[in-house]
Amino acid sequence: MHQPRFLALAFQATEPDNSMLIIIIAVLVILFFIVAIVVIGLTIFFISRKRKKAQVQSAFAVGTAPDPSAYAAIPTPEPAPAEAAFEVPNYAEPVPAEPESDNMPVPSSPDVAAPPAVEELEFDPTRTVAIVREQEAVTIDYGSIKFTSGVLSGERFPVDPEGVYIGRESTLSQIVVSDPRISKRHLWIGVREGQVKIVDQDSRNGTFVNDPKSERITEATLNSGDTVIMGESDVARFEYNT
Repeated sequence: MHQPRFLALAFQATEPDNSMLIIIIAVLVILFFIVAIVVIGLTIFFISRKRKKAQVQSAFAVGTAPDPSAYAAIPTPEPAPAEAAFEVPNYAEPVPAEPESDNMPVPSSPDVAAPPAVEELEFDPTRTVAIVREQEAVTIDYGSIKFTSGVLSGERFPVDPEGVYIGRESTLSQIVVSDPRISKRHLWIGVREGQVKIVDQDSRNGTFVNDPKSERITEATLNSGDTVIMGESDVARFEYNT
């Protein structure tokens, strides 16, 4: 008895919803029209742009001759009337000379101020101006010294042409070697007669060149590569190089 009602409910559950189908179809149609309108608009835009570009190129094409009808409206100017010829007098024709007369009065010349006389200057050798050129300062490089041992090992100092003192006391020496075996003012190094020289300052432990077993020096000329040894116990060494 309940079987027909059950079949009716099952049939209604399987029957599609017509209203939803209509909405989907309407949305698809609207989207189709929108896409079609956009495509048509873009096509029209690109076609018009291409036509304008072609017109501009044709307007500025090189070698195109202007239309002859454009010159038809320009009036032709009338030639100007010929001017009357102007006769130039011939000044090359000789002018007849008037007969000279001994009694003719000589015209008086107007008073013209004579130019002032130029005053002659006598040569005075004592007034000769000497031209003095500015002397350019030429800096000569006399090399440098580099300590190879002692407290200043690795330090380099340029050779001052006026000379500097090397010693233990900073108030007496410009290059200070802080070692009690070095005298307060041990030696002087500088330039004399164009040569780099060292002069021992009566140091207690002496100064030697190249060999600590050699005799003490009082004054010596340095050549590039010479080694100066301060103190008999080889307290400090420096090498001179140009």
